[in-house]
Amino acid sequence: MSGTPFTVYDSRDVTFQGGAPEISGFSSGRPNLVGDPNAGPQTSAQCFNVSAFQHLDPVLNAGQFGNAGRNIVEGNIQLAESKSLQLRGEFFNLFNRANYGLPDNDLNSPTAGKILSAAPPRLVQVALKFLF
Repeated sequence: MSGTPFTVYDSRDVTFQGGAPEISGFSSGRPNLVGDPNAGPQTSAQCFNVSAFQHLDPVLNAGQFGNAGRNIVEGNIQLAESKSLQLRGEFFNLFNRANYGLPDNDLNSPTAGKILSAAPPRLVQVALKFLF
């Protein structure tokens, strides 16, 4: 996989799901897939092939979902035909909140009832990958 996958959706609410977006917070109405969304040059002006998707007709397809799958488009930008650059950032325990473990539950232990562990503190990872 060369980039973070994402889902293309149609916000026109042909599916009548307007008040109940999926977990991601985006509309659950997806278009029909009619081509390869990852084909062609991927630039900052057009990261994926928009013409690979077809809008559903609000009258003919009212209440229906398109056939485009979830996470079918790769989110990376090509530098050249066979080269791309990927920047990734990951944040764990961003607000540095103490996440304590469970207390010692062995009544025969001198530390019974005491919390002896905690999850790691804030961790930030940044990676830059050049793919060729």
